[in-house]
Amino acid sequence: MNQEDDGTIVYQLELNPEDVNLLYHCVCKRLENWEGSPARPAEEQEHLWSMKHGLYRVVLDHKFHEM
Repeated sequence: MNQEDDGTIVYQLELNPEDVNLLYHCVCKRLENWEGSPARPAEEQEHLWSMKHGLYRVVLDHKFHEM
């Protein structure tokens, strides 16, 4: 666990490629089934999009270097 200058707590995880693919798939499905505002905060959808893009970068990086 690390704490950034703005007080945000950051965790670092070690994941294998299968874990990243599973997380990516879960985030994609969550976005597809997102209830929308006001049932859920709009920031949640923005955060999910950010997570999706970040996980996809990892998926592409793995494909580029390992396949």
